Amino acid sequence: MKLSMKCFTNNVLVVFVLMAVGFGCATQKKTLLIPEEPGTGLVEIKDPKQFPYFRDDYDRSSLLKSIECSITYFNKVKSNKYGFHMRDFSREKLKETLEFFRNGVSQCSDDAELNAFIAENFRVFQAVGKNFYGEVHFTGYGTPIYDGSLTANSEFKYPLYKKPANFRKPYFTRREIEEGDLLRGNEIVYLRSKLDVYLIHVQGSAQINLESGQKLYLGYGADSGHEYTSIGQQLILDGKIPEEDLTLSTLISYFDTHPDELDTYIKRNDRFIFFEVVNHAVPHGCIGVPVTAMRSIATDKKLFPAGGLAFIILESKRARKTGWFRKEKVDEKFFFVSDQDSGSAIQTPARADIYFGIGDSAMMEAGSLNTYGRLYYLLKR
Repeated sequence: MKLSMKCFTNNVLVVFVLMAVGFGCATQKKTLLIPEEPGTGLVEIKDPKQFPYFRDDYDRSSLLKSIECSITYFNKVKSNKYGFHMRDFSREKLKETLEFFRNGVSQCSDDAELNAFIAENFRVFQAVGKNFYGEVHFTGYGTPIYDGSLTANSEFKYPLYKKPANFRKPYFTRREIEEGDLLRGNEIVYLRSKLDVYLIHVQGSAQINLESGQKLYLGYGADSGHEYTSIGQQLILDGKIPEEDLTLSTLISYFDTHPDELDTYIKRNDRFIFFEVVNHAVPHGCIGVPVTAMRSIATDKKLFPAGGLAFIILESKRARKTGWFRKEKVDEKFFFVSDQDSGSAIQTPARADIYFGIGDSAMMEAGSLNTYGRLYYLLKR
């Protein structure tokens, strides 16, 4: 994740802004954020004095790259096909927003200029969040890299599958698929570990290094249509891992020491993911453009605008003890993103997933992010 415009120093202003939108001290009454229109996840902040403080903690080039990808998307489509139909959020207006912001942000030399630019030229909408109080749960995802084989053998015996010819939603549950061996003949590639296969199901893409030296790139093909159940949350509910300690590394460590429990927990998740071979190393989000590390997010596309320009404030106050904020040594993170992806577990206005990139380091960083914050969308006036 990286765009850096100088850090702000006006703490008094920040406290005022946070309190104004209902995130001040515990004794202050929170304000309900009623959606602007039924069936959407956004409410407009009418008073610019109540806008969040805008800054960006990551590099500008990655932001501009992500914006260009969303513009490419809007150049290809004629309408929103995901079900989000909020007044004024037309394809044309979303594209205009991205282009105007791209041109203007390059002229901002510090945070003060950035905030003045946004206040003068943009409307700001906030995600209504959990229970309509604006709190959004943020997690991370990435693209794992594993060794694999195109044929099954004693080392590589756990397959990833393509969609079968008889596929339709809802398809069979994970338990039915695995216990009935219903996908025989639809194998794409084989991996060493059943947990590796499952983690690719959760992430939605992967790079597989084949024995021949070639690389195989897999992207999301479809899902079975059943509800997603987190095995991490199941371990917490069963008292196997304390909630504050759950990260990707602790999950992997748990099943390394309790391999006999893996199959039981995996089968609690009815949702099954099918894959397809793609010709691009950089994963593409649901809108068909490359995702950018720390600049692309996955949300519920029925509630939020696909391809839209968004702004995130991550707060450490509810971050888990072993999580990302401890490594970053900061209390908050501020950055702009493009809404370019979706996910099995991202089905409400209170959830968003941040893409961290490709490889082991990105996966570990993504797996350690599990915190709360606020999500905003910008729209050109």
